[in-house]
Amino acid sequence: MQNIIVARRQLLPSSLCALLPPRLCREVEETVPAGSFPEELRLRRGRAASVTVSGRNLRLSAVLSGKEIDDLFFAMCEGSLYAHSETVCQGYLSLKGGIRVGVCGKAGVVNGKITGIFEPASLAIRIPHATPPLGGEIATLLRQMSLCKGVLLYAPPGVGKTTVLRGIAAQMAGGDHPLRVAIVDTRGELFYSLEGVSLLLDLLSGYPRGKGISIAARTLAAQLIVCDEIGDLGEAQEIVEAHNCGVPLLATAHAADVNELLCRPGMRLLHEAKCFGAYVRLYRRAGEFLFGYDVTDWEAADGLL
Repeated sequence: MQNIIVARRQLLPSSLCALLPPRLCREVEETVPAGSFPEELRLRRGRAASVTVSGRNLRLSAVLSGKEIDDLFFAMCEGSLYAHSETVCQGYLSLKGGIRVGVCGKAGVVNGKITGIFEPASLAIRIPHATPPLGGEIATLLRQMSLCKGVLLYAPPGVGKTTVLRGIAAQMAGGDHPLRVAIVDTRGELFYSLEGVSLLLDLLSGYPRGKGISIAARTLAAQLIVCDEIGDLGEAQEIVEAHNCGVPLLATAHAADVNELLCRPGMRLLHEAKCFGAYVRLYRRAGEFLFGYDVTDWEAADGLL
């Protein structure tokens, strides 16, 4: 009898599989439909795990015990909870390969400030995937504005803002006329899949956004600064200072429409300083990896206020 070896699909990064219980990895591979990829793996203490595929949540039979969750969390912290305490208190962990893990559990609080997370209840693992070139339209828009003003991508959570942001950064830092692009990667997930040796990228990993943007503009002489998920008022003030140095910013923010975006104090400050020449709403249909863009220029956005 001839032995036939069937190759198993590699749906999860090998670095992640090395941490997870083997039965969980097997079930993910068996559950995700052919031709699809998992977007998120969510593990719950003593409850059913789930995997998100094309926006749909698929329940798994695997139930991780409290000890398994504790051991996994400890391994994700590389054996040092203290070293990762700052980001854990902010609700996330950053793993190698651009993997971000949302964390929640019992919070220790002193004077209204979270000082630690105990007995993690859920681990929400965002799974990045290498993608074909994306964001060519936005790269063209930036160049049409002569790199005098930035572009802000916005969409609700989970649409794919970070994925598109990576694609635009790669196009701006590559090709026949590359720019010096500084990546302010506060959470350690933006630089994934941007390892091409020909890309003119400078990485500021783990820097607070405002401080990283200031350094990129003032000391690195960046021609374009890229960062994810802006919106804080303090960050906005530092972004305005960078804008005054003449360096455009390509960034993302959570919002469903321009009105929601610009009603926030930090965003209003950036708008009034004319940091962004255009606001781009990102969307895609469920189950598809095709993105669409709605562009609102500064003047049109200002008319909505």
